[in-house]
Amino acid sequence: MPEARAVSLVHEWSERFRKHPLASAVVVGFAGKADAIWRHAFELMRQESPEYRNAVDDEFARESKSHCGELLQTIVAIAAARRAKTGVDPFGFVRTHAIWRARHHVPLVASLHAYRLAHRTYWTLTREALIKSTKQKEAVRALAMLSDFWMELFDHVGAVLAEAHAVEEGSIVAQRTHAYASLIGDLLRGAPPRDAEAQRLCTLCGIRPGAPVAVAAARPLQSANGSPIDIEVTLRSVARLVEQVLPSSEFGKLVDVQNGEAVAIVCGASATARRVADALRKSLSPRGRSALAAGIGVSLDATEIAGLPRALEEARLALDFATRERPLHHFSDIDLPELLLRRADGIALRLIPPWASNFHPAETDQSRQLVRTIRAFAACNLNVKQTAQRLGVHTNTVYFRLNRVKKLAGLDPRTYSGVSKLLTVLRLLEIADKQPASAEISSPG
Repeated sequence: MPEARAVSLVHEWSERFRKHPLASAVVVGFAGKADAIWRHAFELMRQESPEYRNAVDDEFARESKSHCGELLQTIVAIAAARRAKTGVDPFGFVRTHAIWRARHHVPLVASLHAYRLAHRTYWTLTREALIKSTKQKEAVRALAMLSDFWMELFDHVGAVLAEAHAVEEGSIVAQRTHAYASLIGDLLRGAPPRDAEAQRLCTLCGIRPGAPVAVAAARPLQSANGSPIDIEVTLRSVARLVEQVLPSSEFGKLVDVQNGEAVAIVCGASATARRVADALRKSLSPRGRSALAAGIGVSLDATEIAGLPRALEEARLALDFATRERPLHHFSDIDLPELLLRRADGIALRLIPPWASNFHPAETDQSRQLVRTIRAFAACNLNVKQTAQRLGVHTNTVYFRLNRVKKLAGLDPRTYSGVSKLLTVLRLLEIADKQPASAEISSPG
């Protein structure tokens, strides 16, 4: 146990001091110099450690001085060979100090550096005191003994501090991770930050009231070769991409992986959603720096927290249109007719007319040719000559196929209404083919 190890060390050090009365007298004499020792070490800290310069305030100075006093009391007690209380960790105060530092965001490296400076301070005071001694041989032995003592003492307190600091910091990170995830969940439900910690997180992450906020959602895409995808790794990669591509100098952001998707709430000065989409699209392009196997949907801007649930719905809807060829979709890029067709329910699919079976692309070569001709004809603005060029056939062939379509469907594909209905039916056929096998779709009689 750490406490047992500490008690054993204290006992060993006290025994050494019993054997070196001069060393004991020198260290016990430091008892009245707590304030001077602290001021000397503290000034060195501010000079040599930028981490301390950034952290120093009145509360920090008081805590530092208090810890320096407790450390000196312990050192003097060891040198005086005073028996420690049974069952009490002699260095419990170091753990308390480490926890305070961790909670006040003082870097561990700065606290360890403080111990190095304290070691230097005590060693300087020791040397100065022993140089004045008239008992030179005893002074030399005391100097050697104290050299080892100071090194072992500060090695031990440094290890105790590092361990306690790491444990507390880990606990803080876990708490903040939970608070961070909870904040994102609340915002996406349209609920404002619930407490001071959540409000502080919003401020720290740059989510400002009244500024345009967009939501981005991402999910893994099916791999091109059908190989398994590591969903968690892919989503974490998307989260890192968002952090990297959207600089904190321009965007505030909250990013997390929740419920099988990566979600980001992004705040900017203006046109946030469009700027987010442009930045992410650039990074996902063939010439960009990322080639993630994930689709990303970006919402429109929301100006109030109450609008974030709708923004999340928009992002997820845009995400439904993501493909490997076009992995990012902004909500405004969604084709309205395609959206309505994709949302077609069983009733809409039952409206597929009986003649549609003549145009099922999987049936015959003739069906595939007719479907290609309909779509090419629509893409060429009902121009027969351009359609023939696109398909690489004679114009008479196009006329023949259009007449064939008219005969089979009872619709004239050379009219806007005719070709519109044909295209709608063809898309509904594709959607119906993707329905579960158990879903029964019957055409109207």
